[in-house]
Order: sequence, then structure tokens, then C-alpha cells
Amino acid sequence: MSNSAERKPAYSDPLLILISALLLVALLATVYFAGSRPAHEFTKEPAVRPRPIITNDTRVVLVTQSVAPAGTHGVPAAGAAPAALPAETQPAVAAKPTPAAATGAAVTAAAPVVKATQDGKVKGKAVLIGTPPPEKAIGALKSDANCGKANTAAQVTTRNYVVDAGGGLANAVVYVKQGLAGSFPAPASKPLIDQAGCMYEPYIMAVMVGQKFDVRNSDPFLHNVNAAAKVNKGFNFAQANAGQVNEKVFDKPEQVRFACNVHPWMIAYVHVLENPFFVVTNNRGEFELPAGLPAGKYTVEVSHQKAGTQTFELDLAAGAGADVVVEFAVK
Repeated sequence: MSNSAERKPAYSDPLLILISALLLVALLATVYFAGSRPAHEFTKEPAVRPRPIITNDTRVVLVTQSVAPAGTHGVPAAGAAPAALPAETQPAVAAKPTPAAATGAAVTAAAPVVKATQDGKVKGKAVLIGTPPPEKAIGALKSDANCGKANTAAQVTTRNYVVDAGGGLANAVVYVKQGLAGSFPAPASKPLIDQAGCMYEPYIMAVMVGQKFDVRNSDPFLHNVNAAAKVNKGFNFAQANAGQVNEKVFDKPEQVRFACNVHPWMIAYVHVLENPFFVVTNNRGEFELPAGLPAGKYTVEVSHQKAGTQTFELDLAAGAGADVVVEFAVK
């Protein structure tokens, strides 16, 4: 008998049968345990929830959220007020300004009050309403060797608002602005603007067109007088000696600023007016127009360098007068 006839089939080998059985058992075990393990153990863990991004006005959260019905899960129902944003995201709200009247920052002047009198005088008072800012000390005057000796005042200040204890406002020019007909001769009086103690005196002066006035240096050292006129012919001259006087005149109405270029804090103003019915209020704010104003209807202006102007109407009967109170508000 041949060898091929005697060979046994491979699948009848006991060793191969054992190996095959073991592989089958291992496969079945793998399938079994895979089916019994929780599914989430094989899925990717969710990413960490992103931090919210804060803007100036709102908070944006980078997550997907389902929309709940109105009125549930923190979503306001229709018509309900929205919840307040966190403090750091609340829009800035400007504070309401405090009314100026409550802080005393602003005041209002009443209209001028005119009362008829029978004394034939047009007089009155200029009054400042409110507290003016403090005047500034002129330190340069005291530090100047000549001026410090010539001016013996403890302190020299600016003269923006000269006011007495009752509110009387000095240095306001009162004059008839409208209503006069014809021409009037210039007053015979000769006003004086002086340089004394390195200050111009007076600070405010008024003259009529064609009225002569004197400029004097009362200090024993050099000053110069610089009149910066715009419609009149200005001038700029030196006064080197104490007692030197120069006569001047303007022929057109305007306000002229006087200065000293040697001592730049020295400032004064000369008002040039068209008629003789004018006056400058005194240190108590009082004024009285020159006598001789004819009966008639007039507009009178009261002008202050800082407080501005006020006008009042004057209906003057023959021989009658008026008593006027004119208020100014601090500016």
C-alpha cells in the first residue's frame, strides 16, 4: 500500500484542534466583554466649557443652549422686565447735573427798577448780585524795587469787581445812550488820570468828545503812557519825572485802553462819550447824572468792564427826577 493512502487529514490532528478551540474561545470572550462595557467609556470626553467673553455692554457665552418656553428656565415672559446685567457689564450712566441755582454757581439779575421822584435828580445805584471771584494779588508790583517803595498798601490786587459790603458796584459807567437831540458843549472840567504807586488812578474814567484831560506821573521814576485807541489817534509817550503832566483830548466816541509798558500790570480804561450826561459809580455803587437833562424819553446804559451792560428807559417830565436800582450778575 502507498504512503499517500496512509496520510491522515490535517483537521484530525489533536494539536491543531486544540489551538483552534482556544482561538474560538478567545474571540467569543472578546465579543462578550465588548458588549457588556458602558458605551461612554469609548466616546471622547466633552471639551471643557469655554469661559464667557465679557464686553462693555453684555456677556456672551460660547455654548449652545436650547430655547425654553417663555416664562420658564429663567427666560422672562412677554412683557416682563429683563434681568439686570452684572455690575461689571452695566452701561455707564452719566450723573444728572446739579442745577446751577442749587450750587450757587449762577445768579440772575432783575430788570432795572425806576422810580419817579420830584427832586429833579437822576440818581441811583448799581448792585452786584452773587459773590465775585477773588481778586488776584499783583505780586510783581511788590517785587519791583521802585514800585514796592512807592506803594505802601499791604497788598495790591486786580480791580475786576470793586464791591462794598452792601453789593454796591463801583466803576460802572452810566450815560444817556439815546434820546438826546442837538449838540452840547464839552464840560469845562478837566479830569485827571494819574500814575501813583505804580497803578493808574482811576481805573475807569469817562470824558466827553472834545473834553480835555490830564495825564500825570506822581511817581519819582519812569512810566510811559500807551493809549491804544482804535478810532481816535492813540499815543505812547514817556513820563520820566514826578509831577509831569500831559494834556490830551479825544474827538470820537470809544473806549480806550491805557497801559504802561514799563510796568505791564498798570491798566486803565477811558470811556469817550458823545454827550455830557454821564458819570462813573463810586465805591458804594452810587451815581447821579449831571444836572440839566431836558424833559424827554431816554435810554440810559450802565456799563461795567466785567459784569456787562444793563439799560433802562427814562421818561423824564420837566423838573422831575428818577431813582434807579440796576442789578448785575457775576460773570
